[in-house]
Amino acid sequence: MIGLVAAIVLLVAVDYAAAATAEYQVSSRLRQQLALPDDPAVKINGFPFLTQALGGDYQRVEVSADRLTVGQMNNVGVRAQLYHVRLPLGEVLSGTLRSIHIDDLQGTVQVTDEDLRRQLRGVTKLKVQPVDPGALDAALANSKDAMPGSSVTGITPDQAVRLVATTDVLGQKTEVSVIAVLQLAGRQIQISPRDIRLGSGPAATRLPDTVQASLRRMFTLQIDPGELPFDVTPTTLRAVDTAIQVSGVAHNVTVAAGGGTGDS
Repeated sequence: MIGLVAAIVLLVAVDYAAAATAEYQVSSRLRQQLALPDDPAVKINGFPFLTQALGGDYQRVEVSADRLTVGQMNNVGVRAQLYHVRLPLGEVLSGTLRSIHIDDLQGTVQVTDEDLRRQLRGVTKLKVQPVDPGALDAALANSKDAMPGSSVTGITPDQAVRLVATTDVLGQKTEVSVIAVLQLAGRQIQISPRDIRLGSGPAATRLPDTVQASLRRMFTLQIDPGELPFDVTPTTLRAVDTAIQVSGVAHNVTVAAGGGTGDS
């Protein structure tokens, strides 16, 4: 029994050591391909690892890097989900990995509320939140409390974002709640306010007409999030807690040792 336990412990230790070696190899190659200042965090999912390693087929690999600088933003996050990553075991163990083939992947760039706030002149605090169907229904039902001209008709939750901002309104620091539409304009993020209120929640009230135009201009933004991982074309845009994410997919991608890629 003691020998069996020792064998199991040794097998688990070898499994984790082999996974760490493969993660390091992948991280080093992806740092070049993604043009990152440091190696990204890489996690190979699935246990036991050795069964994947022997077949050279890793079912799902997660890649992440944070606090990247893109234009005026310096807290951009990069995420990638890689499916069926092909790594020859011999090259992994010898540290001579020449290329990585990926069957399918999703690449994502994440713009945080911290970076978004810097784009909004006069805003001192900002929270980015997704919008659920109930919030849209409530905004539509209580449209009399919204800024004149506001309308959330036709907006779906997956194309909406709520911005809760603190800014100057008629000489006072005030919390303003904005429901805006998210759209892709080529490779850029377009934010168009549709419902603006003073305060948030049940206490929200209509804003004076005199500040309507300036607030609409303030919260109308077009942001360049930079290139998506693996040069994928952005197709999906959504709000999550504290951030806006733009994503795209690619298939049959090969990452060479020099950092280049090819796909079909």
